[in-house]
Amino acid sequence: MAFIKKWWKKYCAMLDDLGLTPENNRSCVPLDERAQKALKEDKKAQEQSPL
Repeated sequence: MAFIKKWWKKYCAMLDDLGLTPENNRSCVPLDERAQKALKEDKKAQEQSPL
């Protein structure tokens, strides 16, 4: 069990070094075309919103 905990801490430290923290909700997995299209549409809708 100590082995797993040791490697988990190293993995979490690596993610932190890459800036992949829970606060900024980043993922190291690339978005597929549908997700990219949805993000673009959402951004466009926010720009058109009169807030």
